[in-house]
Amino acid sequence: MLDRTGLTVEVWRAWHRTWGSRLMQAVAGAFTLLLVAAWFTIPLPPGAVHAELSRLRTASDVVTLALMVLAFLAAFRVLSPDLNEAFDSLSERGGSRPLTFAAGRVLAAGGGLVLTAAVLAIVIEGLDLNGQYEAQELVHMVVLLANALAVFLLAGLLIAAFGRIAGVLAAFVLFNIGADAAYQRGALADGFITPAPVLSAEQVVAWFGPRPLVDPLIGTAVIDQSVTLNQFPVREGHAVWGTDLIQVSSLLDVQLYLVYALVAAGLFYLVCRLRARQARTRLRPTTWTAPRLVDDRSMRRQ
Repeated sequence: MLDRTGLTVEVWRAWHRTWGSRLMQAVAGAFTLLLVAAWFTIPLPPGAVHAELSRLRTASDVVTLALMVLAFLAAFRVLSPDLNEAFDSLSERGGSRPLTFAAGRVLAAGGGLVLTAAVLAIVIEGLDLNGQYEAQELVHMVVLLANALAVFLLAGLLIAAFGRIAGVLAAFVLFNIGADAAYQRGALADGFITPAPVLSAEQVVAWFGPRPLVDPLIGTAVIDQSVTLNQFPVREGHAVWGTDLIQVSSLLDVQLYLVYALVAAGLFYLVCRLRARQARTRLRPTTWTAPRLVDDRSMRRQ
């Protein structure tokens, strides 16, 4: 007999809601076309290396936006039917287990993000076939994908716990606070800004959101283009603001990311267990009234 509550079924169900839908396919295709159009239409500085890095910076902006939009959209769509049905699939009637329920949605939505990032990376490699930064481009795509996966986990966790609107808005705010906190940490270390209570509070709140990873490609692009565009460096005392703020993720940053991803996935599973308990309690039939009604009718007939 076919198992209708196994992991394969949950993955297929989540995939059909997200990457199997025409909406998400259209969004991913639109970003791919935007990437190709931006590659050939942006104004370029003189010099082959400067032009390549300028294109890569623009491609990076498009890919970052694409993966973030798709991460939020995937989290929204993968859980919306369950919210509408009050997580009926986790009830005794539905029969799904919280572990397979959570794992199926994470694997399907996360796998779609990986596939999308791979397609965008292939497009960039094809456009920059004779470029000098193939290795940096690959690292860059991995970093952008990792950031998007963390955002998806956070958004999925908050949507499952608090609903669609509150979950999406809270995840968006927390991610932006984390990104700004990473910049402020660099500015504080550089001595360009002074500590303040607001910045300290931001650093505390940032621990509840994903801490974005940084890779060398952005630093290379900014430093190289600064020669032509005269944007950096901007000197402040003995420090050079701009180049000093371009940080590369260390091993500790990667470890913190992995811990955050594991904690977010674990909390998502716990929220699914809580939803399953609520669904089973709410939909449990009350059978004690039926015999009483039968007895009353039989007494009246007598």
